[in-house]
Parts: sequence; structure tokens; C-alpha cells
Amino acid sequence: MKPRILLALMAASAIAGGTGTATAADVAPYSRSPPVVVPYHSWNGFYIGANIGGAWSNNDALWSPLPASAAFGVFPIAGNTGGSSAIGGFQVGYNWQFAPTWVVGLEGDWSWANAGGSFDQPWVFNPGGGAVPGSFTSMSSRVDWISSLRARLGYLILPNLMAYGTVGGAWGKIDYAASNFAPGAVPYGTGVAFSNTQGGWVAGGGLEWMIINNWLLRGEFLYYSLNDSPSVVVTPVTHSALPSGYSWSNTNVSVVRAALSYKF
Repeated sequence: MKPRILLALMAASAIAGGTGTATAADVAPYSRSPPVVVPYHSWNGFYIGANIGGAWSNNDALWSPLPASAAFGVFPIAGNTGGSSAIGGFQVGYNWQFAPTWVVGLEGDWSWANAGGSFDQPWVFNPGGGAVPGSFTSMSSRVDWISSLRARLGYLILPNLMAYGTVGGAWGKIDYAASNFAPGAVPYGTGVAFSNTQGGWVAGGGLEWMIINNWLLRGEFLYYSLNDSPSVVVTPVTHSALPSGYSWSNTNVSVVRAALSYKF
């Protein structure tokens, strides 16, 4: 009887061991943690989008009584014709991620604006210093649209967040107007209005966030300097010896805007 009992115990032990091994083999694959998937953000490619924000222009204007202040009998008048407006437009560009944390690109944009202002001041006798009754000089300037072609260099703070700087050429259309009047036995009056498309430069920077692989959202600041100083001389028929000279300085425009782009 003892050999039979011994054989039975050995068989039971073998069956139990086999069952334990199978159970461990079945459970092991399900006890491991799932692999961590790290999202890949590629900045390479063309993109196109739209932007909206605010613009602030700055321009100094001057009325010069000619041929000279003393000969005309009144002092020159100066003022600022800058102002603010909403601004909106579109941008198109290309990004190249040439290193794990560096991106270089080229971007062109065009934006509509209406930033500008005017001043209206009375004439002042030279000499004497008193205001000429009923007289005025009015001057204005207004940025109609602005565009640029810029290079961008960005550093990836995070795989999907880029800080960048940008610089390039700029162009803008500016509308100018001026007029003046003084009553008298023979009233004096002149007026002029014209538009210039001016060139210059732009620089700025911002932050851009890759929401998902195909959508980019940014906030940026751009400073434009349009390097033209227009001036005109207008001679009234009634006072041919006393022309009016109107001149404006370079126009500078500061822009703060948000932009949304789709990357192909």
C-alpha cells in the first residue's frame, strides 16, 4: 500500500505544479503596464491662416508758411496724426525644423487697417503771438493696409510650443490730407489729398502653439517702420507769393495680434 500512496502523491504534485505554471503564464502578459506613447510634433511644412488684432500708428506732421514764417506773418504748426484701429488679414509661410529644438521659416502677410488721426489748430501771428480769428490748419494721415515678407527663427520651449523672432521688409499704403483757411478781404485757403505706397522694415516676435499636428495658434508683436517723408507745396491763386508747405514724417506702426494657421 505504501508504494501506491507514494505514487499518488507524486502524481498530484505534478498536476498541481503544471496548473500553477499555466496560470502564471496566462496572467503575466496582462500584469505589464501599457507602453507610453510620446506624441511627435513636426513643424515642417507650408501653412496658411488668418490674423486679427490692434494697430497703433505714429506720424508727425508740419505746416510751414512759405517763403518764411516771418514773411507769411504766422508761425508754423506741428502736430501728430497717429491713431489706432483694429487690424486683420492673412498669412502664408513655410517652416523647416532643422534641429530637434530649432525651426526656421519664411512668412508673408497682408493686413487691412485704418490706423491714423488728425489735428486742427488755429494760426498764430508772427510776431504777436495771438490767434488769427477764424483761421485753421488741418492735417491727417491714415494707414490703409500693411504687408511684410519676413524670416522667422524659433526655439522649441516644448515640442509643441515655440518662441520666435522675426525680421524682414514691409510695405504699406498711407492716405494723407491737409487743408487750411484764413478769412480776410481776400480769404486764404489751400487743400491737398493723396496716397503713398511706402516701403521699410519690420521686426518682432511671439509665441506659437501647435494645438494638434495641423493647427497653429500664435500671439505676436510686430513693429513696422515705413521710410518715406512726403511733402507738398500748395500755392493758392489768391496769394501766389505765400504758398503752404505740408510735410509728414516716417510712419511707424505697432501691431499686437493673434493668428490661427493650418499646416499642410
